[in-house]
Amino acid sequence: MINNMDTKKTKALLLALEKGSLTAAAEELGYTQSGLTHMMNSLEDEAGIRLLVRSKGGVRLSPAGEALLPRLRELTECAEELEREIEVLREQKKISLRLGTYSSIARRWMPAILTQLRDTIPELDVSITVQSIQDTYSAVKQELLDCAIVSYQKTLSQGLVWIPLRDDRMVAVLPEDYDCEGDSFAVERFTGEKFLMPSAGFELDVLPVLNRAGRRANPQIRYTNLDDAATASMVSHGLGVSIMSDLIMECIDEDVKVMPLDPPAWRQLGIIVSQRRKSDRSIKLLIRCAQSKVGPRQTG
Repeated sequence: MINNMDTKKTKALLLALEKGSLTAAAEELGYTQSGLTHMMNSLEDEAGIRLLVRSKGGVRLSPAGEALLPRLRELTECAEELEREIEVLREQKKISLRLGTYSSIARRWMPAILTQLRDTIPELDVSITVQSIQDTYSAVKQELLDCAIVSYQKTLSQGLVWIPLRDDRMVAVLPEDYDCEGDSFAVERFTGEKFLMPSAGFELDVLPVLNRAGRRANPQIRYTNLDDAATASMVSHGLGVSIMSDLIMECIDEDVKVMPLDPPAWRQLGIIVSQRRKSDRSIKLLIRCAQSKVGPRQTG
């Protein structure tokens, strides 16, 4: 049947007509003459009619072939267009990974993690989204993100897989001239202070530190919705105090005083992924690379 024809055969037929002989067409296509002759015989068998008239002078179409020529050309052109579109899609095809995280992690951890990951999967295309803690957890649950490197939040992590990476020490961030003796900053001393809450959602990490049993602090909290650097800049100008983490402060270049808290406090950083996606090859490799580059957990 015509609709079952191998388009390679119809393409070869049209080339033979253009060249005027099976010999010339076979040479251009890299076939032997007998091989191309067999291909034309097979095409005619599939069609159930004679398409070519062959002679010592070359080849020409039979009357039936003349009648079918427009359709043969159309079939061949459609097949070539399909091949081109498939090739374009093949070239564009990449393994994609949509990753959520915090700006501090994106700056300090992700370059090394992604370098190792792309050495393992060169075709991997990674997009990184930085947003609030709540939005990041929600996006992973809705599979708008494939996974995320975040701090552990028990109330948000229901239904997700948690892979711990490292504990990140929480620290007091104070104006450089803040009058404070000792090697640590007692949590109670935040009481009455103008407290700048950095980054949308960061209160989920900070409030438990301020409200630890027996050591409750009652500062004047201002929800700034600013990024970490902007919050630290405000602290350096004497506009308030704050709590951040060691990882965050590694990215900050401001004239501020950084002190460990009393009692010590830590946030857990790790990877969240949905149950359905936890076995994806790209995510498993991300976990492996993150564990390799970030190192073991460090608890206080």
